[in-house]
Amino acid sequence: MKALLVLLTILFQALTLNAQISSTNLDHNNVSAYISDIGTYFFDYSNSSMGYEVPKGSDIYAIYSTQFWFAGKDNLGEIHFVQGGSPTQGTDLFNGPISGPGTYDTQQYIDQWESSMWEICQSEIDTYLLWWECSMGFLTPQECQNVASPSMEIMNKIYAWPAHGDVTIGQAYFLAPFYDNPLGPSGVDGAYRPQDGDYPLIKGCCATYMIQNDAAHSHTYTNTDSLGIEIHTMFYQYETSDYLNDVTFVDIKAINRSTNDYTEFSQSIVVDADLGNYSDDYYGCDSLSNCMFFYNGDNNDENNTFYLGYGIDPPAIGVVCLEEEMNSCVPYNSGATTNAKWNLMHGLDASGNPWVDLNMNTTNYVYSGNPNIPSEWSAYSTGAQTGDAIGISSHNYGNFNSGDVITQSYAILYARDGSHLENAQHIIDLSGEVKTFYDSNLNDICEEMELGIFEEFLNDILIYPNPSNGVFNLSTGHPGPINLFVYDVTGKIIFESNSENYQFMEINLSNRSKGLYTLKVQIDQNFVTKKLVIE
Repeated sequence: MKALLVLLTILFQALTLNAQISSTNLDHNNVSAYISDIGTYFFDYSNSSMGYEVPKGSDIYAIYSTQFWFAGKDNLGEIHFVQGGSPTQGTDLFNGPISGPGTYDTQQYIDQWESSMWEICQSEIDTYLLWWECSMGFLTPQECQNVASPSMEIMNKIYAWPAHGDVTIGQAYFLAPFYDNPLGPSGVDGAYRPQDGDYPLIKGCCATYMIQNDAAHSHTYTNTDSLGIEIHTMFYQYETSDYLNDVTFVDIKAINRSTNDYTEFSQSIVVDADLGNYSDDYYGCDSLSNCMFFYNGDNNDENNTFYLGYGIDPPAIGVVCLEEEMNSCVPYNSGATTNAKWNLMHGLDASGNPWVDLNMNTTNYVYSGNPNIPSEWSAYSTGAQTGDAIGISSHNYGNFNSGDVITQSYAILYARDGSHLENAQHIIDLSGEVKTFYDSNLNDICEEMELGIFEEFLNDILIYPNPSNGVFNLSTGHPGPINLFVYDVTGKIIFESNSENYQFMEINLSNRSKGLYTLKVQIDQNFVTKKLVIE
């Protein structure tokens, strides 16, 4: 079936809507992830090829495609469904925010939202902010002597950030997140003004942000009525020296902009995992770690007609829920109809029947056992037929009323440290680590460091929470004395401390006004500079 789909995609390529698809590659660590605005991610329609390459540059792919599904029942019991599509089959997702009736086909809307993808890196934001601070006189001449003006490309990214919608045509005023700099001439005024030091808020070292909706046009993929939701998605990556270098994160937010109240609402991530050769894969699920994972059926992933295999000791991949815990995790087993997909999103099979484990107990988590333990229920231990592994991890929210907002975050993991079964275990183990990292909100590992500091120092230094009300916690795994200096915007030292307790230190600035401060951490003869924000 997969081979037939590839052939059909190639056959109809000249007749597709490829020219209308905006796309990018998020490839700032060891993963190259192809992202398009048609709602099916990690598949490159322009080249009829898979688009989740790991390791980057290997020409070997781990995922065929990924979609997010949204489904709600109205008070009449009718299912409204949103699903990404393809150039040949249509889609339920459209670029831009929810707008007023009759506005989606206007030239103004089309021109503004023809592409709904914004790419920016934290280093570009830091470059802009440092230049702005120097231009405003917030830093000393010595600190600014080597600071150059940002490139036009960086300036365009900063100024084009879609922070606001056009309220005159029914769009929400607040769209993409931004930092409202209290140090600017306008202060905190709720308006995005880069000239006042405001800047985009992203996660990761580099991110792609998208704004889409399901109401602009008819649902040509599912042929259901629209939900009236606006969907904000951020794909982001960290460039590190540890496992995070193989991870892609996704934050997704759905806003009910309609006047409908939905009595039941569910959201799912659907992953068609092709670990090199797609014909010998297994699916698994670990409810304790909120992880859906995929691994090879044996310890050799051979090449096939279309794609390279990973060979001996093939990797495993996993998708971890980082916000809401998943309510179900099941394999996709032919759910072509809306009712079938609704069943799958609620932990049933496509026909609406419950899944039954080895002990004849009904369950929402299929193949929930560890494949390394023969007595547990896994596709490997039961000798299931290997093949094209597709899984659905879902969360059921209950009511989703007009104006409600739901958020979910995922980490897509990759492990190749042993045999095919050991790698499945590594995915389960990494699920806990990535959740701890995510909860710590330690995005400052992507901030630029001063020359002379070793990379491991940057990864060791943790500051949390940040922003805070003025009290910050700092820890580092580097043994030895630590010196701390905090500067205000005039360059004056307002806090100074030295300690032998490198595992935990408190920086108390609760008596200081809201705004931006600079922390300089001295380790031996090396320095790391961080930003502190008091809200």
